Order: sequence, then structure tokens, then C-alpha cells
Amino acid sequence: MTTRPPLSTRILLICAAIAVGTGILSALAGYLTIPVVAGAPILYGFILSMHLLPGIVAQEMLRTRWVALITHLLAALVALAMSPQWFLSYVAAIAIMGGAQEGWAAIGRYQKWSTAWMLAGGAVLGLLLGLTAGLGIGISKFGIALALVSVLVYVAGSVFWTFVGVLIGRSMRKAGLARTVS
Repeated sequence: MTTRPPLSTRILLICAAIAVGTGILSALAGYLTIPVVAGAPILYGFILSMHLLPGIVAQEMLRTRWVALITHLLAALVALAMSPQWFLSYVAAIAIMGGAQEGWAAIGRYQKWSTAWMLAGGAVLGLLLGLTAGLGIGISKFGIALALVSVLVYVAGSVFWTFVGVLIGRSMRKAGLARTVS
């Protein structure tokens, strides 16, 4: 019995196609960063968590290992072409978001793909982002109540964008775009 390589050319091409669309959204989110952080920093978590889309769409559609990390990498390359000033942010998104999404899927042994499981992973990642990125934008200066609200925005944004990614990936799967990789 021969085994199929986990990352066939078809899977990589699907990851690349997902990365183009989500990379454009990542670039747009990058351009929203400065006005949001300057004007309403408590809402930044909603903008930052939009970067979850590449990995979630890929995982929901393909349901295999490494696709979140690969799609994040490719989406970052697309976003960099449109907004190179955010190079370090996109590298961080690859490492933190793509890595956390792969880690969450690995905890489920790449067999748990339910919406609830994906949303729980989004919530955990949102908490991680709220505590790390939030410190980067200075939530410690908000006071306890606003700092907690800010972290909750990160969690809510991550859950929201995870849900959007699940819906997009599920729609693509139902449309038959993943049938050649099953």
C-alpha cells in the first residue's frame, strides 16, 4: 500500500488560491491598523484577528496538516506586495496565528474539525492575541476595566473571524472545490 504525500500539488495550489483572497484582506487590515490604533485602540483586536482567515479557510476546506501555516505564509507574501511596511506584522501572523492554528489542529490529532472545535481554538488564540498584541498597543494604560474589554474584543474578533473562515471553507468544500484532495 502506498501512501499519498500529505501536501500534494493540488493542496498547495488550493492554499495559494485561498492565500490570494485572504492576503488582500490582510493588506486591507494592515492599512486599517494605524487609524484604528490611533482613534479607537480598544477595537484593534477585531482588525488584527481578521488575519486568522487564511489558516481557518484552508483547514476547514482541506482538513489536513500544515495547510494553515502554508496558507498564512502565502497570504503574507500577497499582503506584502500591497503593504510592505507591515513586514514584521505579517511574519508574526505566520508564526503566531498559523502556528497556533496548526497547534490546535494537532491537539485534535488533525481529526477534530467541528465548528465548535474551531471556534474554541479561535477563542484561545484571541486570548493569546489580546494578552500579547494588546500589550504592544498599550492596553496596560487603559485601566483594568478597559483592558479587560480590549482583551474581550480580541477574543470576540477571533471567534467572529474564525466563524467567517469556517463558513467560507465549508462553502468551498460544499461547492466541490476540495473533492480532488479527499
